[in-house]
Amino acid sequence: MLRFSLLLITCGLLVSCSSERMLALALKDIPVHQHVTQSDQTESKRDIPVAMYRAFMHRFRSNLEREWGDGMQLPTEHTFVKYTQNYLSRAIVDFDAGVITVETLDHRNPLVSLRKAAITTLLTPDDPRAVDLYSTKDASLQGTPFLQGLVLDQRGQSIESKSLVSQYAKYLVNKHRLIRKINTTNGKRTLHSITIKMISRHMNVQANRYSAYVKRYAREYGVSTSLIYAVMKTESNFNMFAVSTAPAYGLMQLVPSSGGRDAYRYAKGKDIIPTQEYLFEPAHNIELGAAYLGLLNTEGYLGKIKNPATREYCVISAYNGGIGTVLKLFAKNKKKALHIINSSTPERVHELLRTKHPYKETRQYLVKVVSAKKEFRHL
Repeated sequence: MLRFSLLLITCGLLVSCSSERMLALALKDIPVHQHVTQSDQTESKRDIPVAMYRAFMHRFRSNLEREWGDGMQLPTEHTFVKYTQNYLSRAIVDFDAGVITVETLDHRNPLVSLRKAAITTLLTPDDPRAVDLYSTKDASLQGTPFLQGLVLDQRGQSIESKSLVSQYAKYLVNKHRLIRKINTTNGKRTLHSITIKMISRHMNVQANRYSAYVKRYAREYGVSTSLIYAVMKTESNFNMFAVSTAPAYGLMQLVPSSGGRDAYRYAKGKDIIPTQEYLFEPAHNIELGAAYLGLLNTEGYLGKIKNPATREYCVISAYNGGIGTVLKLFAKNKKKALHIINSSTPERVHELLRTKHPYKETRQYLVKVVSAKKEFRHL
């Protein structure tokens, strides 16, 4: 890894850059834990950007730990987390549980802060340019909220205006506020919170929201709509601001410098590394995710696998764990691996990928995606 002096220079850059600019620099050549190009990244290309990204995240975590201690929480693939008010308030949107939690540690004006945080959460737009997950900068509350249609107010009505959101936030703070103590680096602190449940069909509402993009790019890149939906559900559960430690971004969890770059080149014919902001945009993410699935289906990759079901199992596993690990499961030589795959039944290939793939995550991923496909055959 980097020498200490170089790491100090990197950390200095982090202090002087905005979080969005810093991530753009840090992610330029970061390798991916999945996708085709993993084995093509050399160690020399990895070191600097990985160190920059890790140093950036270390600084971000330190800011969170200063206020929240062990209660610190970072955004993940299935959970949107946004801190505001200089890290004193936050919103946590758990797309798996269908629950929104808004919290504040402000001891001076907790009711005002909690209400403001609730309003900000419910009005946060579906515009990635307006939302910076890695700072406490307030989002610009213009445009369509990314939670619109997923939450009903106390009367069971959809919240579609700022005045209704403000009224609902006031109701929640006055009637449903909870208070508890948490341990932080500064000792015990009082936490004020409210919880909002999403509608029971929130996943279907989100899936339908993206249906036009899914249908368009499924046709364009020769991929089934049910597979695109299944990958989205497994990767992010339709959280457009999904982020992983890879780092991968958006609905279909693309890593900018590998899967994102390959997909962009295949879709656009240009060798460009897409930005975090670009990948948070649903239309772009779905296009590149579909393009990547389409790329894996081409002859240069897994297109020579003759049986469609067998090929899809391999494509799903390669999307998560890389094409190399899929082929090496059958033989070290690509030509021989393809011959063995083509000589095997789909059931046998599925069994081997599910039980013998070297990555536990990929073994589980295949099961999840295949299962999720059944939920979206009607869309």
